[in-house]
Amino acid sequence: MKNVLYILISFFLFSCSNDINTFSACDFSQKLSCCEGELTVLSFNRLESTSLNSSLRLIQDINPDIVGLQESYGLGLDIATSLGYCYYGNEDSSVAFLSKYEMDFISDNYVKVYLNEDQIINFFNIHFTAHPYQPYQIRDGELSTVWQIEHESEETRREEFQDLLQDIHPLIKDEEIILVGDFNEPSHLDWTLEAANQGLNFGFEVNWPISSNLELIGMVDTYREIFPNPIQYPGYTWTPVQSSNEVHDRIDFIYYSGKMDLQEVYLVGPDHLSDIVIDYFESDHRAVFSKFTL
Repeated sequence: MKNVLYILISFFLFSCSNDINTFSACDFSQKLSCCEGELTVLSFNRLESTSLNSSLRLIQDINPDIVGLQESYGLGLDIATSLGYCYYGNEDSSVAFLSKYEMDFISDNYVKVYLNEDQIINFFNIHFTAHPYQPYQIRDGELSTVWQIEHESEETRREEFQDLLQDIHPLIKDEEIILVGDFNEPSHLDWTLEAANQGLNFGFEVNWPISSNLELIGMVDTYREIFPNPIQYPGYTWTPVQSSNEVHDRIDFIYYSGKMDLQEVYLVGPDHLSDIVIDYFESDHRAVFSKFTL
């Protein structure tokens, strides 16, 4: 009997994915229907050195329905266990998924979230390559033309982004999609001609490849939908850490597509540039928090 119980528990806890190190857990009763028409989503690069207590308190206080966590490396499981979230992640991977609703693991960057019997969210969480980081290359004189900037950015993240697009393309016309993460690349909606003419972004107008291609296929940037003026609302997520040589930009995003209405979006961080101010905040990225109606 003990052997049978052990097998059942093991089957329940460990996902049947190709990666044996991928761990899944959901040890509480699921809600039968979602959110009374509202769905809340948090994208949070917690910084690997951030304490468990700080990360756990932030998610508890914000209380999102779904979390796309970056720089998780296994700590996401501790958060999920403490707060009663379903969890998918890998202790060797940056990205992890936490959800109040049941999930099916599709790949390391993709889960299906079952809000109720009729509503499914295709939820993607990514953490793209950080180095080389093109705004730093511009600052340091390594890139001096728009062509160089766009080419270097495409070369840096092409393979990761193509893999993402392959998963999104079959879904984009007919299904609900939410894409979150640390893209480590700015947005063409921020590096505009108007911003360049005001001396922002080193005076460059740049058609950053990831954001421009996501827009082309119909994905909507939640922050820029609510705050379309990048000069008035720069929305910097990188970084609340202050230094004389830093380049501040918006590289953490929540995108969506499908039959959802965006209601609100907030930056979460430790300072006056954050919409939700957390005095115990430890990360070097501001988080992004979005509310939808379904």
